[in-house]
Order: sequence, then structure tokens, then C-alpha cells
Amino acid sequence: MTRRDLLTCFHEPFGDSFYFGPEKVSPAWLRWPADKIAKTGRAHYTYDFVLQNILDAMKDPSKRVFLKDMSYHIIPPIHSPNATAPSLQYIFSPDEPSNPTLLPTSILHSFQFVFLIRRPSASMPSLYRCFIPPLSEKTGEVFLDPTELGYRETRMLFDYLYPPSTRSSSIMAPILLDADDLLAHPESIMRSVCTRLELQFSASMLSWDSPEDYAVAEAAFKKYAGYHEDALNSSGLRPRTADQIRRGTQAKTREEENEEWKERYGIEAAQKIREAADLCEEDYEYLKQFRILPKE
Repeated sequence: MTRRDLLTCFHEPFGDSFYFGPEKVSPAWLRWPADKIAKTGRAHYTYDFVLQNILDAMKDPSKRVFLKDMSYHIIPPIHSPNATAPSLQYIFSPDEPSNPTLLPTSILHSFQFVFLIRRPSASMPSLYRCFIPPLSEKTGEVFLDPTELGYRETRMLFDYLYPPSTRSSSIMAPILLDADDLLAHPESIMRSVCTRLELQFSASMLSWDSPEDYAVAEAAFKKYAGYHEDALNSSGLRPRTADQIRRGTQAKTREEENEEWKERYGIEAAQKIREAADLCEEDYEYLKQFRILPKE
């Protein structure tokens, strides 16, 4: 979002069709008040409608298009192959290989993917905060949905784009980052990403502290109010100190994590957080082996 001179950014565009449109795939709408979807103004957002907005932006030759989205927004919870969204059936070819997403293969391969993963023992308590006061008053949610944790879907998408059966030393894996590496070595990791994307690196990518930066972020994040408070209260990516790394979750034992969560959220909540983290751990460790490492 800081490189508005080079990039047109979309914030979780397929979340609109996943949650709110006539093809809504998420079961979340079953527990929502009847008027919640109507109030979003996105009840007509099909997957094709969202895609056309993106393709329209790509017509500008002076900018590249950047999408930040969730893998599970394009992979249905039932995990059925070739479950192309109804509004995109006109693009779907029955001859294409088994595709776990709601987007036709021809569309998927028009994008260059960058995956970002985070340790479940760090991401799950952070996510749980969104379902209890005071953040739940903004998010409107009080339920940690195990179908929307995203790690399994991220692994499915990664493997589809980089099939295990065809991997070799001559085939480069999709770009994959681990949040711990990004926070500890932001410049090194971002330089590597920019090199792969053939995008000019600028130190301005690591800071966002102008009124315009905050205005752009607030406008993008408001459709999912409460989920991005930490980002809105930050001003950039700065390398973690050795002390911060030592005090981080990666330095804690499983028992220490459990005790911290019990103290902060209560016994029942700590158990839910642990179950969610354990559910994602295998997929996280699998994906982690493909991450870009910081350069010395």
C-alpha cells in the first residue's frame, strides 16, 4: 500500500464473494443477523464481478495489481476438486487438471503468488482476540470457526501451483514467507521478494507513517473492522532486537504457551486456542520448508 505509485492494491477482494455475494461459500452467514449482508453493500458481489474489477485495474499499463487475500476465500470448505464458482463456469474447461479452487486454472496462472505464513501458536491467540471484547464489538463475531483458519487451504493452493510430483531443482517454488523471518529481517526478506517479482525495492515499503498512508489503510480495512487494529496502530516494519526474539513465542515451551493463554483468556479459551493451533501445525511445518530465508 505504500507503493501507490507502482501498485493498485485490493484488500481481500474475494472475501466479498466468499462471505456476502449470492455464491457465498462461507457458512458464517448462517449465524449472522438477517440484515448484516445487505448492510455491507456487497450482496451482489459474485466471483466473476470481483474478478472483472481486478481485470479492469490490470488494464492500466502504468501500474501492477497487488491482491492481499486468504487462500480459503477461493477454496470451498468441502474441498471438492474443480468446484469452479457458478459465475465463472463460462471460463472453466472440463479438460483442466483437478483444481481445488473456485477460480478456473487459466485465471490462477495469470497471477504470481506470494504466500505468507505464521506460527499457529502466534496467530491463533491473535485471532482469538477478535472474538472477545473489546474487539468483538467491532468485528461482530464471537466464534472461532475452524473452517476459516486457512492453513490447510494454503497448503492445498501451494501444492496445486507447485505439484509435488513435478518438483525438481530446475523448477522454482512459489514465493513463501514466514512472518518470523519478515519481522526479524524485514529489509532482507522484502528485497528478495522484490527481486523475484521484478519490482524495484524501496525503503519506503518498510514504513507507513504519513496521514495519507493511514487514510489509505483505514479505507481498505474498514470492511473487516476490528481485525486489523495492530496494523493500523503500527508505523512500519523494523527488525526485532535479540531480546524481542528471545521473549517471542518461539522461545516458549508448549506448557508455557498454555499457561500464558490460560492466564490471559481463561481455561476454556486456552483449550480452544491450543486445539486450533494444533490443527494447523502440520500444514505450517510443511509449508515452512519452502520459505525464503534472510540473506546474511
